[in-house]
Amino acid sequence: MEISSGNLSHLLYVLLLIARVGDVGTTYLATPTLALEANPIARKLGWKFAILTIAACLLPYWNQGLAVTALIPSLLVAASNAGKVWVMRTMGEQAYLALCVNVARKSKLSRALLGVAASSFFAVLAGGVVLLFCWSPANDWGFWIGLGVVMYGVVIGVHGSLGMVRLFRKAAELIEQSV
Repeated sequence: MEISSGNLSHLLYVLLLIARVGDVGTTYLATPTLALEANPIARKLGWKFAILTIAACLLPYWNQGLAVTALIPSLLVAASNAGKVWVMRTMGEQAYLALCVNVARKSKLSRALLGVAASSFFAVLAGGVVLLFCWSPANDWGFWIGLGVVMYGVVIGVHGSLGMVRLFRKAAELIEQSV
């Protein structure tokens, strides 16, 4: 299917709008108070900031390659969130957080970070494979897609690690309070 260059920006706009609304919407469904939000910036700045990130859908009118790169992690984050929403909604945000803290109390931070690092590694590796075969940003849209997958891997690595550290701090605080 051939997409004319005149329509590509509009198509990317719609796709990014869907992806960003999907990310923000699934985040809201999973954690309305942002207690479970892994991104410390979004957690600190709140829903106004999260809603403002929807403006990223305007990116294709500035740079189509970067728009594709932003599209991929947005879709993957929305997909990841959507897969967890039913558990979080069924349990409730605070009960799910309490479950995670309880699991952290019984584990070690290094084990949790190893899991995050492995997940991030495989996502970055998948993006790297795409970049291996689609290495030219000027001639190949696959480059921007691969870069987006790499970006997703980095995002889950950074935010996942920060989220785990925060979770284990809460667990340590509870242990100290009970002593």
